[in-house]
Order: sequence, then structure tokens, then C-alpha cells
Amino acid sequence: GEAGIVFLLERLRVLGTASKTDASAAAGTATDTAYLAAKILSQLRHRDFYAARAKELAALLTARWEISDIALRRKQIIALGWIGSESEINLLIDSMQSDSDALCRAWAAAALMQLSFHAVDAAFLRERTKTAFAAAIQKEGDLNAAGIMIEAAQTLFGKKWISAAAAEAVESESIEKARKSALRFLGKA
Repeated sequence: GEAGIVFLLERLRVLGTASKTDASAAAGTATDTAYLAAKILSQLRHRDFYAARAKELAALLTARWEISDIALRRKQIIALGWIGSESEINLLIDSMQSDSDALCRAWAAAALMQLSFHAVDAAFLRERTKTAFAAAIQKEGDLNAAGIMIEAAQTLFGKKWISAAAAEAVESESIEKARKSALRFLGKA
């Protein structure tokens, strides 16, 4: 319940004050704690404390956004997709379009889609992300990441461009065909 979330949030605050010598270990522990808190909180949406605690957690997550460890950055992005709000859309768009890691870019696309299931109006999210998805899908060179991005976009926009199996198997022909279809749709005004 809320007491557990409050405990995890307090733990995150303490980790946020770690000294520079402990920064690397603190970053890993903080990210794991935030991931756990987001996972738990995402299952408590029906509770009256959800909105306030999700906002608190999102602020703590985004305060430590510039983590160089790729695995930790992936966890941050996934966690933000579970508990983020309209305030985090631009941060996720930026990650989807310019993160140095292909899976971070892919998870950012999936996190944007996740926002539509939880805290952000889907129509508003579609409006804010349509051109961003088009740009990211068009330039994505990693086929696995492109497949995940296309899947996320098709879910968000209610389309069917690629099967989950083809995206998961990284079927290049299916992904390229889906990319063309997605770009045709996303490029429309």
C-alpha cells in the first residue's frame, strides 16, 4: 500500500544525496528502487494516493535521468512509462529519437504507448507524438528497435502494421514493409 511506496520514495531521496564516491552504486540502487516502486505503483492506480505518489516518483526518476549505464537507463525509461504523465512526454520523445542505445530508443517508444494506458489521454498523446514517432521510425537503423517502435505506434494509433511475432523475430522484410505503412500513416497531416 501507500506505506510501502512512501518507504521506497524516502529511500530514493536518501540515495539522491549519496556522495560522489558512492554515486555509481547509488545510481544502480536508486534505479532498481525506482523501478520496483513504479511497478508496484502501476498496480495501485485505483487507490486515492496514486496520482500524488506517481508524480513524486516521476520527479525522482527524471532528476537522475542522465545515467551513463545503459541497463539502468532502460529501467528508468520502462518505469517512467508505467507512472509518467504529460510532463514526461518530451523527455521520452527525446530518448526515443536520440538515445545512443537502440533498446533505450525502443523502450522510450513503448513507454510513450504505456502512458496512454494509464495517466495520459490517448488522443492528446497521439497528437503530441505523431511526428516524433514518424521521425524515429524513419531513421531507426536497428531492426529490433524499429520493430518495437512500430508495434508501439500501431498500438497507440490503433493500426495493424506488423505482428508481434514478426517484430519479436526481427523479420527484416516484415519490419521494412511495416515501416513503410507506418510512415505513410504518420506522415499524414
